[in-house]
Amino acid sequence: MIACMATLAYFICYGGNWLFGQCMIERPIVVGTITGLFLGDLTTGIIIGGALEAIYMGAVNIGGATSAEPVSATVMSVTFAITAGLSMEEAITLAVPVGLIFNSLSMVWIMLTNIFQPAYQKVCDNGDGKGLTRVILTSWFTIYFTRAIIIFCCVYLGSEAVQAFMSQLPDSVIHGLAVAAGMLGAVGMAVLMKMLVSTENIGWLFVGFVLAKYLSLPAIVIAIIAVVIAITIGLTDKKIHDLKQMMTEGTPMALTEEEEFFNE
Repeated sequence: MIACMATLAYFICYGGNWLFGQCMIERPIVVGTITGLFLGDLTTGIIIGGALEAIYMGAVNIGGATSAEPVSATVMSVTFAITAGLSMEEAITLAVPVGLIFNSLSMVWIMLTNIFQPAYQKVCDNGDGKGLTRVILTSWFTIYFTRAIIIFCCVYLGSEAVQAFMSQLPDSVIHGLAVAAGMLGAVGMAVLMKMLVSTENIGWLFVGFVLAKYLSLPAIVIAIIAVVIAITIGLTDKKIHDLKQMMTEGTPMALTEEEEFFNE
């Protein structure tokens, strides 16, 4: 029953995400919540999902380049934490290799999609819209159902094994796992900042750090200040852009009320 619930959570989150146009239900915070809900421990699912979101928030798949597969990692981490009694640190540390392994297996499912290529070609050549819909749904179900079967096997065969393995680990190893899990969030944030931070906005990063560290402002207050600053900068840039465009086109600039008064 547990393996079925974990498999269903994986299929809904991963398969449903791509069926409806990448609606982001495959993010760890959502996957963890749904898995925890299905397994009867919503709190654990949300906590582990939120922790894994901090790790995988910087993992973005661009084109054919993939870095990790967070859905399987989240499902198995939450499942083993609830059923095998793993601590949050142990479950989070388990998630990283699981995500990498499932990501390396993605080529298997990519090759599986080639099986449906003749069917796609046939319905497209015939202009069969309903047939195209059937082929799309069939290929979608086949690909993600086969993925879900692997999750089922891992959970069904691995729960007792993982529990027995973790019970044999010495305290020093458990402590090391806790330390590693604490560092993973910083790694995920660093990957995200590497993509976002540039020479133009690095100064604002230090401003936010000063507001949080030395003025002890809450995160929501800093976010509000950031939104106000971003809107102000955006409006200023728009005015500058419009001014440059008018100068380029030779369009006379509209005078303000003060300028019109003094011109009179």
